[in-house]
Amino acid sequence: MNKEIVIVMGYNAAGKTTLTEELVNDGYARFNRDTIGGKLAEVAKQAEIALKNGEDKVVLDNTYGTVEQRAGVIAVGKRLGIPVRCIHLNTSLADAQMNACLRMMDRIGRIADTAELSKINDPNLFPPAAIFAYKNRFEKPTKTEGFSEIEVVKFVRKNPSHWINKALLLDYDDTLRRSTGPKKWPEDPSHVEILPNRKEVLAKYEDDGYLLLGVSNQSAIAKGLDEDIAIDCFERTNELLGFDIEYKYCPHSVPPVKCYCRKPQVGNGAYFIWKYHLDPSQCIMVGDQTSDKTFATRCGFQYKDEAEFFA
Repeated sequence: MNKEIVIVMGYNAAGKTTLTEELVNDGYARFNRDTIGGKLAEVAKQAEIALKNGEDKVVLDNTYGTVEQRAGVIAVGKRLGIPVRCIHLNTSLADAQMNACLRMMDRIGRIADTAELSKINDPNLFPPAAIFAYKNRFEKPTKTEGFSEIEVVKFVRKNPSHWINKALLLDYDDTLRRSTGPKKWPEDPSHVEILPNRKEVLAKYEDDGYLLLGVSNQSAIAKGLDEDIAIDCFERTNELLGFDIEYKYCPHSVPPVKCYCRKPQVGNGAYFIWKYHLDPSQCIMVGDQTSDKTFATRCGFQYKDEAEFFA
């Protein structure tokens, strides 16, 4: 049997494990830093030992985003006279974020912030900075590095078959409500004023079987607004609308974005998709900002501007 070394590379949470498991089922021995520990050099060393001891085919799945990170594996191939094939899982940043957040929901049942993630001993749960770091340092694999073959594999999302529900996801400030106070956001429940035609349109969609869900950025909390008051303003909004809308909000400051929960990051969308078994293609996000539109696109939702939607 011909010997072969395969590198599977891509973003953190790109879906490399799923692809690698297919190779393992075909007889490849797997080497991965998450299971072996240590640095990439140690992973390459263990794969080399296995090949010398009789393994014919090995697969190494790590991010391998740079030429330097891949060089150790290619060097093993050269020393042993074994071809090194590269499989580049070309997952988008948005899909990698969604994968990371859905994995987080599976494992801990919530979208953790950066501070909490730093305390969780799980290499597969990481902050968005890890994904952005890969994007910033990525170097496209080439045959001049020493690969015998480079295969680019497109990521295809496969949600569970029972994720069939639909939802209307709603921004709050300047989409459902406006503030009568001095700021663009309400600083007291008495500042909440519902915008025109909201009740009527929401009632129609609820009658059509849509879940009503809220997704809001509330950086005012990081700037000093008491979080309990912000929650009271959400509750007052729901009271005036006459709907018990479940909402998720981001309380963190920007810039930079360090969390998954701030739109356009996908964290709160992933939370609702996972919790309510939503089919993203049947969901609609309504908002008034570019971040709302980008959030919708990354989550796979349709997007409607509030002015058009509530006209």
